[in-house]
Amino acid sequence: MAKVQSFADKAAKLARKHDFTVIDPDTNQETRIINVRLVEAVKTEKGSVKFLDKNMKVYESSYKPYKG
Repeated sequence: MAKVQSFADKAAKLARKHDFTVIDPDTNQETRIINVRLVEAVKTEKGSVKFLDKNMKVYESSYKPYKG
């Protein structure tokens, strides 16, 4: 029987597959690009709260947005 992969195994495998290193313009150091999800809470006119999700690529060393 084949080994059943856990979620952590799958995530680690994908992380190794998409390892992307560049030079951070702010720090001039080699750093990785990581994918993050930003969640912003916005209050509507009715008073309820709405959540806006945005996926971004950022530099791992400075967490500033990656442009490129």
